[in-house]
Amino acid sequence: MLAFRRAVRAWPVAFSLVMYAIILLASMRLVAPMGMLGGLILGLILAACFSSYLHLISFAVAGSKITFADVRQSFRARFWDVISVLFAFWVIGFAVEHVVAPAAGEKAYIVMALLGLAMAVFFNPVPELLYQGSSRSFYLLMESGTFISRYGLEWFVPNILAAVALLAPLGLLHGPAGQIVLVIANLLSPSNDGMAAFNLFAAAPPYLQLPMLAFVHWFMIFRGLLFAELTRGGSRRRNLRQGWGR
Repeated sequence: MLAFRRAVRAWPVAFSLVMYAIILLASMRLVAPMGMLGGLILGLILAACFSSYLHLISFAVAGSKITFADVRQSFRARFWDVISVLFAFWVIGFAVEHVVAPAAGEKAYIVMALLGLAMAVFFNPVPELLYQGSSRSFYLLMESGTFISRYGLEWFVPNILAAVALLAPLGLLHGPAGQIVLVIANLLSPSNDGMAAFNLFAAAPPYLQLPMLAFVHWFMIFRGLLFAELTRGGSRRRNLRQGWGR
């Protein structure tokens, strides 16, 4: 109920996702002819949008009132923090593509799929660490892995249920079990620059887009509250562990 109340209080944050999508789509068209330079510019714009969203969602999770000044400042508030993590993801992706995949030979697809699954699991709480933690870059990724090793069950049960709730209405949970796992992992992975979620919304029929937007808004606030409870301890964390039989 707390997540619901704070989601209602911070309802404009939900529509900021639409604003970022418009900014990114317009930017893609403008920088497309620029080649590598255009890709760099688009990456910086993407980082600014992530900075904005994480800054605003931090207010929503805290239950604070969001002003226009907060929105204006949000694009630079966490910009370099986001850049540090995107750079770490780029380094990992470069190593996987140019070192690991060639070494795997004919099994490259399988190896890359498994590595993608591992990243979706161990780096899943990166957004929360960016606005609730103090580490950055590779240290933040290490902290993310440590968090999952401690609280993986408590964290992933609601996350997987949320992913299923988003994918099921679009008929994306049909097929072999391994394929479904990879589809869920792709949606939950923070290393794909949010494009999996963007493509999901783009593929949804218009009558589903607003409910999906409201659901994602509520769930991101729920994630923030859950992360805070798990990392700061307290009775709720003990109750969660007892509920899962741990």
